[in-house]
Amino acid sequence: MSLSALFSRVGIMRLALLSCTLLCFPLASLADAEPTGFGIFTAYVVPAVVVILFFVLLLDALMNRVFMVELSGEKRAVRRLRVGLNLAAVAGILIFWGPYYQQIGSL
Repeated sequence: MSLSALFSRVGIMRLALLSCTLLCFPLASLADAEPTGFGIFTAYVVPAVVVILFFVLLLDALMNRVFMVELSGEKRAVRRLRVGLNLAAVAGILIFWGPYYQQIGSL
C-alpha cells in the first residue's frame, strides 16, 4: 500500500493521532524523572496526554464500529482497518504505560 493510499484510507488526522500515541510509548521510561526542566514534560504532561489519547482512541474505534454496521465491501474494510489501528494503539498504551499507572495506583 502506498503512502497516499494509506492517507486516504486512514485519514491524516487519525494518522496524526496514532503518531502522537507512538511518540508517547518510549516516554513511559522517563515518566519517573525528576520534575525539573524536561522532566516536567515527561513527569506531568505526557502521562496526562496518554490518558486523553487512550479515551480518544477507544471513542474513535467505537464510532468506526458503529458506522461500519450499515456499510459493505471496501468501505467496511476501511473502517475495520481504522478500528484495528486504534485498538493496536490502545494495546500499546496498556503495554508501555500500564506498569506506570499500576505503580501510581498502588501508592
